[in-house]
Amino acid sequence: MYALRQQSADSDVAVMPSPVQTAATNRYRKEDSINLTPVQVIGRLYDVAILAIKKDDQDLARRAINELISALNFEYQEVSLGLFRLYDYCKTCLREGKKDEALNVLTELRGAWAEAFKL
Repeated sequence: MYALRQQSADSDVAVMPSPVQTAATNRYRKEDSINLTPVQVIGRLYDVAILAIKKDDQDLARRAINELISALNFEYQEVSLGLFRLYDYCKTCLREGKKDEALNVLTELRGAWAEAFKL
């Protein structure tokens, strides 16, 4: 759960969202996710992986990369195999503490994905 910052002239106070706000936010996210196309889902997975790396959440980054791997269609072997190798390389980079390298690769792939599908 995230704390919201509320500033006034006298103080800077962290305010926790109410259960109603949290439930509404979760409901919105769920409804938003249901309406995504497969292309948009892949874009979101890239976003999750990139943000997770930036926030040093390697577990979430690995899970997002694993989802990207599971979405590959190996009927198109040349492209899928190339992407698989890049995703696997990113996971290796994360294991070896080379998060900037993984971030660079995923950011480039996200940019190419967005350009290819006009996201």
